[in-house]
Amino acid sequence: MEPQSEALNWLYSLEARGEIYKLERMERALALIGNPHRRLRAVHIAGTKGKGSVAAMIESCLRAAGLRCGLYTKPHLVRLTERTRVAGREMALETMLGYIRRLRTVYERAGLGLTFFEFTVALMFLYFAEVEVDLAVVETGLGGRLDSTNVLAPLLSVITPIGFDHTDRLGHTLSAIAREKGGIIKPATPVVIGTRASEAVEVLTAIAAQRRSPSRIIGRDFAWLAGPGRLLDYHGWELRLTGLTLGLAGGFQRENAAIALAALEMLQELGVPLKEAHLRAGLANVQWPGRFDTVSRRPLVILDCAHNELGLKALLEAIDADYGAALQPRLLFACLADKPWERMAAMLAARVQDATLTRVPQKRPLEPEALASAFAGQVPTRIERDPRAAIARLVAETPADQSILVTGSVYLVGAVYPYFLERQGRAALFPEAEG
Repeated sequence: MEPQSEALNWLYSLEARGEIYKLERMERALALIGNPHRRLRAVHIAGTKGKGSVAAMIESCLRAAGLRCGLYTKPHLVRLTERTRVAGREMALETMLGYIRRLRTVYERAGLGLTFFEFTVALMFLYFAEVEVDLAVVETGLGGRLDSTNVLAPLLSVITPIGFDHTDRLGHTLSAIAREKGGIIKPATPVVIGTRASEAVEVLTAIAAQRRSPSRIIGRDFAWLAGPGRLLDYHGWELRLTGLTLGLAGGFQRENAAIALAALEMLQELGVPLKEAHLRAGLANVQWPGRFDTVSRRPLVILDCAHNELGLKALLEAIDADYGAALQPRLLFACLADKPWERMAAMLAARVQDATLTRVPQKRPLEPEALASAFAGQVPTRIERDPRAAIARLVAETPADQSILVTGSVYLVGAVYPYFLERQGRAALFPEAEG
């Protein structure tokens, strides 16, 4: 579990301020620390699904090319330091605590009460600038247009598949959501568009045209073909790669890989020194825990962070492809109260042997008692409010030749992951930086 300290406790206390979407606040906060974001060459990524995987793949390929890369993703699974990595390693805890104390002093003197996310974004920008990364790969938090990371002037913007999520803040149509995501497209700055939804593509290409931003669109400018196992071929506007091995499981990751490769092909055109060998090695060695992640073989245990209908559809298709439609895992499920939980439950109930319902420990949890009615009429259902106790019980009572699926929320996967890390004698998902 994540170690606690006065500085970390103070930072988490900022969550009580909620979320504020005003870029002027972020710009003021960064001006107070010397505008570190302006010293970064960056790739900026938004989307509903796959943006973390795409970010991880891009960073892995850049690292394979010998570049010192910063990677910022959200949210973390087990430890806050996972969000901010350099050269594949988590930011050292003591280093992060030092930055928290330093920035707290600056912002309290200025009377600027940042939100949790604003503060962590400012910390990330300053850290990446001070350790002088060659490139920063930065994932948005929510949306794009008003996201705190959208103060960047990146080399390249990337939009991953778009679907329905956070509709209360982003809008109730794909066009409205695409307008928010497309807010990261900057004037005369290339953009890779990885969504196939026609409404979204229409909006994004219109934004790109209005801003004179060159665009590369999946299905028009680049495509992929599936090979056996984890192999795929990539066909770009110039680049052709066959027999690529992907280090991440799940058929949905092939499309993410194609989007990442299109971004890397664009970076090649912008002068970033990338060779075919770097792309092959980066994709083969990429790590992104919690995404169709097999953490046990006997019994088979799959963790997946699917937290909306688009993600669940991809997850169920991956199970069919890798294990067959006859696989009926035991389910551990929890989600946030603002998710389409009734539809998510209907998608899962038809595919599982039984359901254990639990409660995510953070944010806006949906109480498992409320979920029970969505599952109880279709599969045997029980409630275990503590996710750690729930996974321990499931693993203990499930025969070695059966399977368990944990999904519904990033926070649920984060809550159960320490159970499996401890069994492997590990404390962290990624290598930890020294110092």
